[in-house]
Amino acid sequence: MNNMPETPEDSPLAARLRSLSGVLTKSEAVIVQWLTLNEATLGLETGASIAAKTGVSEITVSRFLKRAGFKGLQGLKEDLQAALVHTHISPSERYFRLLDGEIGAILKRDADAVLALAHEVDKPVWPIAIDAIAAADEVFVMGFQTIRGIAEDFTRRLSIVRGSVRFLSPHDGGLVEWIPSFRRADEARCLVMVDMAPYAREALPIVQTAIRLGMTVVVVTDELNTWAAQETPLVFHVTTKVDAFLESTGAMTTLLNVIIHAVAGKFPDKARKRIKDWPPIMRDLGLY
Repeated sequence: MNNMPETPEDSPLAARLRSLSGVLTKSEAVIVQWLTLNEATLGLETGASIAAKTGVSEITVSRFLKRAGFKGLQGLKEDLQAALVHTHISPSERYFRLLDGEIGAILKRDADAVLALAHEVDKPVWPIAIDAIAAADEVFVMGFQTIRGIAEDFTRRLSIVRGSVRFLSPHDGGLVEWIPSFRRADEARCLVMVDMAPYAREALPIVQTAIRLGMTVVVVTDELNTWAAQETPLVFHVTTKVDAFLESTGAMTTLLNVIIHAVAGKFPDKARKRIKDWPPIMRDLGLY
């Protein structure tokens, strides 16, 4: 019985994995999916790295590969290499073939936009921004209209690695969260503004208000933003124009993910403790 049907686009590896008899366990299905999607870079992986990236144990990866008929990960790599001798097409070449068409060109420009983020995280103000977000007593996040969802997702994910993070919608609450009454004089607050050029009219006065109230402001914005640097030195630009029908948010999402990683790295023990203490709170909800 095949529980994962073969498709015409399957590579030999994918076809072999999908043809395994019997019902795959949840962990095995995850491994099949990951191996299939990352065939081009399997040569760089170890059993430990695959386990970490799939969220299963290393022994589970090893047992699955044996069930699939491979002599461990090294055997899988050798089989892939042998298959290339016959096909004369490397897994990576399959990706490069995408670059011939319009979609491939967009993917390449989006990838270039992500790689360009190296310049942003290399700025002298990068560690200052990360310190401000990590050490603040309270962090506020804001984003408007089409990028509001990205800002809200960033808020939720940042909340996993540090506490007291809130998404603000000034149209809903009128910034009541910023009323200074009963706040400690030494309380550190930080605003992370996720902005794209069409929404600058709203973002600018809000940033100015935050600065007036003594907050540190970090702005993650697109390449067309010209006002943010006049208000705060903690400005990071991403490329959104990749000739797609709409602006791409790929690089912006990646930069926000890197910010979360860097913030978690400032106080890793606290971040790990938050993740450890989280499941018991959700246990009775039965969400997972």
